[in-house]
Amino acid sequence: MRDDRPRLVWAAPLLVGTSAAIAAEVAIGILLYAGPGLMRSLTTVLAVEGGALAVGLWQAPPSGAQIVERLRRRWLFCLAAFVGASFFGLSWSVVQDLGGGPAGQGLGLAVLAALPLYGCGLVLGGMAAVARDDSAGGLPGPGPAAALGAALGFVITGTLLPRAPIPASLLVVCLVLLSAGGMIYGAVLARRPVVHLRATRPGAGAEVRVEDRRGMPEAGAARYLLESGHVRRRELLDRSGTDPWDVAVARSLIGDGGNRRVLMVGGGASALPSAITKEHPDVSVEVLERNPAVVELARDHFETGLDGDAGDRIRVRVGNLEDLVRESSGPFDLVVIDTSALEAIGGANGLSRAARSALVEALATDGALATGPVALGGWPLDAHPDWRTTSLRRSDGGAETLSVLWRSTEPHVPGFVSGNGGEPNP
Repeated sequence: MRDDRPRLVWAAPLLVGTSAAIAAEVAIGILLYAGPGLMRSLTTVLAVEGGALAVGLWQAPPSGAQIVERLRRRWLFCLAAFVGASFFGLSWSVVQDLGGGPAGQGLGLAVLAALPLYGCGLVLGGMAAVARDDSAGGLPGPGPAAALGAALGFVITGTLLPRAPIPASLLVVCLVLLSAGGMIYGAVLARRPVVHLRATRPGAGAEVRVEDRRGMPEAGAARYLLESGHVRRRELLDRSGTDPWDVAVARSLIGDGGNRRVLMVGGGASALPSAITKEHPDVSVEVLERNPAVVELARDHFETGLDGDAGDRIRVRVGNLEDLVRESSGPFDLVVIDTSALEAIGGANGLSRAARSALVEALATDGALATGPVALGGWPLDAHPDWRTTSLRRSDGGAETLSVLWRSTEPHVPGFVSGNGGEPNP
C-alpha cells in the first residue's frame, strides 16, 4: 500500500495557518474601521492576536494514548470560535452601534481576534504534539506549512476584503478551510502507525524497549524488541508468518538431531533455543548475549524460554562477546551469529577477526556456521582452504540475507534460495 502521508500532511496546518491569517486581518479591518486612534488600536489588536496564538501554541497536549482525541476536541473548539466570530462579525456589520463603545470594542476584540487565533494555536500545538509522539517518524511538524498558510491567508484577505460586501464573509471561508483541513488530517491520522510502548529497561549502555506497532505499511501489526533503536526481534501479532531465519537455519542444518551442539552468538532474543530443544531432545544450545536487558525483555514478551526451564540443554551466558567466544569450548555442529546483535556495537566490525577465527575453529568437521539476518562477510579462512561459503536470501523477496560457511554438505534452508550456488570462498 502506498503511503500518501508525506504528500498530504502539510495541507492541514497550511489551511489552519491560512485561516489564522484571514481571521487576524479581518479582525483588524473590522475593529480599526470603527475604532479611533489608528496606531493605538492597531498595536492593541496585533498584541491580542499574537498573545492569543502564543497561548494556544503553549498549551500543547501531553503525549499519550488520548492525544488524537485531544486534538479532535481542539479542532472542534477552533471551529466553534470561527462560528462565533462569523456571527459576531456579521452583527457588527449590520448593527451600526454594536462596536461604538468600549464594551463593544472589547467584546469584538475577544470574539473576532482572540478566540479564533487562540483556537488556531490550540490546533497547531496539538498537531505538533502528535508529530512529536509519532514514533514511526512519518509526521513532520506543522510549523513550516502553517507559516506558508499564513502568508497565503494575508494575500487572500488583502485581495478579497476590499471587495467583500461584508468582511465577516471571509470568516465563513475559514470555516470551509478548517473543515477541509480537519478531514485531511483525520485521513492522515487514520493511516498513522500506532506505537504502544510495553516495556523499557536500561542495559549494557543502551536502552532496550518492547513496542507493539500497528498500521505499519510493511508489516501490519507487529511486536518489536529494540536495542538503542536497532531491531533485535520482530514478531507479527495478527497472523502467523514464516519461520524466523535462525529457526529455519537450525532446523535445516542440524538434520534429524541426535547428540548435537549449537552455539548462538547474540541470541538473547532468539526463538531458536526453545524451538530446537523442544523438537530435538538430544540437542543442546549455548547462547551468548552481550546485553542482559535483551534476555529479560525477550523472555517476558516473546516467550523465548531462556529462563532455565529447559535444564542443561539451554545455557545462557551474558557478557562481552569477545570473552564469551574465547571461553566457549567446541566442537559445535552449528554456530549461528545474529548480526542484529552487532548493530549497536558497530555492525560487521562488532566481532574482531580473532573472535571470528575462534568461531570457525570451534566448528565440528561436518559443522556449519550461519550469519543473518544480514550476511556477514570477511571470514578469515586462509587456514581453512577446504571451507566454502554461500549466500542465501528469502525466496519471497524479504530483506533477510544469510551467509553460510560449510564444508561437507551444501546447505539448503527452506524459504531461502542460494545467491552464489556454493562457490568456493575467495
